[in-house]
Amino acid sequence: MLLFTSLLAGCSKEEDSMISEPSTQNVSLEFGAVLNDLANKVMNKTIHNQLPNCNNGVPKLARITVSYNGEARTVDLNILSDGTTYYTDYSEELKIPVKVSSDGDDSNDFTKVTLSEFLVYDANPDNGGKLVWIAPKGDSDFSGYVDKPLPFDITVRPGTKKYVELEVLCFDERMANEYGYLSFVLTTEKLFNLCFFANYCDDNGRHYPANYSIDLFVLNEDGEQIQIYAGGEHGTMPDIGQYDDGEYFGRPLCLAVPGPPDGVAGDEDYLFYTIIPEDWESLYGNIDNIPLAAEGLNWNEVQALYNDDGETQEYIHILINCEEVSACGEFETIPESSFYDSITPENPVDYFEIVTYLDEIIFSFSQGELCADAEDIPNCINEFEMLIAEDGFVISCLPAGCYTFIRQQVDGVNQLITNDEELLEFLGIIDSKGDALLLALANDYYWNINDIENGAIKEACDGYELIVSKIVSSCTPLQIDRFHLRITHSGQIIILDQEVIEYEENICI
Repeated sequence: MLLFTSLLAGCSKEEDSMISEPSTQNVSLEFGAVLNDLANKVMNKTIHNQLPNCNNGVPKLARITVSYNGEARTVDLNILSDGTTYYTDYSEELKIPVKVSSDGDDSNDFTKVTLSEFLVYDANPDNGGKLVWIAPKGDSDFSGYVDKPLPFDITVRPGTKKYVELEVLCFDERMANEYGYLSFVLTTEKLFNLCFFANYCDDNGRHYPANYSIDLFVLNEDGEQIQIYAGGEHGTMPDIGQYDDGEYFGRPLCLAVPGPPDGVAGDEDYLFYTIIPEDWESLYGNIDNIPLAAEGLNWNEVQALYNDDGETQEYIHILINCEEVSACGEFETIPESSFYDSITPENPVDYFEIVTYLDEIIFSFSQGELCADAEDIPNCINEFEMLIAEDGFVISCLPAGCYTFIRQQVDGVNQLITNDEELLEFLGIIDSKGDALLLALANDYYWNINDIENGAIKEACDGYELIVSKIVSSCTPLQIDRFHLRITHSGQIIILDQEVIEYEENICI
């Protein structure tokens, strides 16, 4: 039983001291390994009742994953030996760019590199090489065998040759899941994303982003179901939380899964998952945690989730405790006029305008006759047109920040409507499609015109139902969700359904 530990110095080529960008240096990052006694390690850290079998081959190649400056890369490194220690060969792919200050202040002259995977093989794994050593991850059963499990950060500074101490364990395929890696990383050529998004409905039918866990099994070549993701309170769960503005979010849960084993047809189920509803104390409280019925997936269904670009994909949309949506009415597209001509204010007004403003008026809709009874019509019109609010009930046009407000004239008196309370008072009973759309707009929803999948409305059994979109997170990540809303006659907005339609981890608007 052996523990491979202490990445030490090895020989490498000298890099050029002159580069095309004077403010940047490239610093090489290299690794090495030497053997140690696993049994002694286990005696000091009794965390597992079984040890890996260390009858492995000779290390020849390391496949590592590092990330820096917002990008991740996987690099293959040849392993060399001087007879007593093992170390990685020099690689141009691990020359790390480091900014160098010109003002003499070197406090920020470094690049943070995150090492997230370290796998060592006895030959190239793409040509049948076997895994012999592995650095365990921090959330794995074997993490207690090492002092510094993955991932961890490496600080690279200019003018250095960076070597990093790292402990690795010999790999035993019987215990693949104990290292914190998906076991199929080691036995398949390619993995595929399988993504889930879920809603939870309360007893009133209101939709919320859901908290849940998932059990996922895969069929192996012997026809056995092997669990690769486990559910439960501390199992595989989505990222959930609350933004600074108080709105709750649930992000898609994407899992890496293999293709079907040999001999399994495209229409035969080989993946099996069970969704377990979980409590969310601050949002909808404690709920029934009985697992939903198990579902099977075949390879054809997995492939069908991918879009035409072959990279982005749709999610499996899970509904927890949700009844079918009302069948009243039929959806129609929203035209460019957005039905605003159907708006009837609660109290009679002579004239009103819905205005979107950014340094100047960039959109307006008007209804009624301005200054109809004024003695000095030109002066009346001029006074009204000079009425520009400093804020609105809608802030949009990110990142520029235009805003929408209403200006109205009642019995010759000009007034502004700039917040949600004033808008509801202006609209009164929500009894038109224009009312419903303007109220949705005031709550940061938007729609595509003449596009029924991303902009639709219908008169429902109780109020109106809309298909609209909303930016639920504008920066790292950028996330846009599509919503099915019900807006009641009293102005209550109920989320009937919600799904992610765009998600970009490292983008801001």
